[in-house]
This record gives sequence, structure tokens and C-alpha cells, in this order.
Amino acid sequence: MDTSKQEVPNSLRNWLVFHFYVDYTFAIPFFFFPETTAEILGYDPLDPLAARIVAAALFGIGYSSFLASKFDLEAMRTKLRWAVVWAGSATIGLLWAATTVEHIWGWVFAGIFLLFFLLWGNYALRLGSFK
Repeated sequence: MDTSKQEVPNSLRNWLVFHFYVDYTFAIPFFFFPETTAEILGYDPLDPLAARIVAAALFGIGYSSFLASKFDLEAMRTKLRWAVVWAGSATIGLLWAATTVEHIWGWVFAGIFLLFFLLWGNYALRLGSFK
């Protein structure tokens, strides 16, 4: 496929903004109120240190998606390569962890990351990010 005349699809830009909101929806309560959030979700006990580290990662990743929603094609290709690696490795880690914990949330979070991995992977392939 000739990628010389491609542009970044508006649907990808919208997904990146959506990703920002999803990440911040989880990051804010887990960063500021990890124990209370875990109790509400039935994910108890929870290590507040680990929860805050994950929340910090979500803040950074979500913000990078928000910024990327304005990228040109070449910068977007780079962003998508990074997003595929991040979401793919996170999915593997979460699936692995889900098999060792007795909380449904391990599977829920693994599923969410898998969906984003598939989404970013689809756009990465369409835009020629791995050429």
C-alpha cells in the first residue's frame, strides 16, 4: 500500500483523546484514593504504592495520547510503535497476573489493555508504522 499520500485519520485522533479520558478516569482515583477506590471496586487488599505507580504511568501515557492527537503522520507512526509495545507488554503482564490473583479486575484490566493493543496495532499497520 502506498503510504506517501496518507494522513492521520480523524478516528485515530478521536481514539487518542478518548484514551486520555480513560486513563485519567482510572489514574485520578487510584493516585489520590487508592484504598477507597479498591474498596469500592471490591479489589481489596491493594498495595497503595503499586496503585500509585500504575496511576502515575497512566497519567503520563494518557497525557501523551492527548498530545499525540495533534501529531503529523511521521510523529504518529512513532507514537503508534511506542503504544503497541506498551499496550502489548502491559497486556501480557496483566494476563499473567490475572492468572495468579483471585480478582475479576485482573481480567478486566487485561481486557481493556488488549483492546487498546488491538486498536493501536490496527492503526500502526494501516499507517505503516513498522516499515
